[in-house]
Amino acid sequence: MSIAEISVTSMNRIKPNHVANHQTYEFDRYDVSGLVHENKCTVTFYSICPGKSNYPYHYHTANEEVFYVINGHGLLETPVGEIAVAAGDVVVFPACKEGAHRLKNTSKSELLTYLDVDTNNSPDAVIYPYTNKVGVFVNGELPKFYLQDSNVPYYKGE
Repeated sequence: MSIAEISVTSMNRIKPNHVANHQTYEFDRYDVSGLVHENKCTVTFYSICPGKSNYPYHYHTANEEVFYVINGHGLLETPVGEIAVAAGDVVVFPACKEGAHRLKNTSKSELLTYLDVDTNNSPDAVIYPYTNKVGVFVNGELPKFYLQDSNVPYYKGE
């Protein structure tokens, strides 16, 4: 067991991971959580490129999320419709289908930057309603994705 440590950092001190693997999704991810061992939450800065989103519409079954918008503006897609968000806004997502979301940067030239703080319960199933996928996230392992209708009988292969 490690001794808890206080960590102070900023986006300027973290090397971002640039993700641009899809025409709709492009962002920089600044992972703060990697600085803390045995964390019970994850902390990440995101900068979403103009006209893009960082993740498809989804919801978590085990982890809650909180976004604090630092700068820029965008549209938050939710089960009840789109909500405009801008610098200074805080958004809280429960771990259920009512917490489904996707954040899109609606600017033509400005980054949308926000701080994302999540609980870190493992495993977490992430549901993607538009594509009928489920992602299984287990701490320390690469996530796995499945189509929800690819159900296998419980005793198959046993």
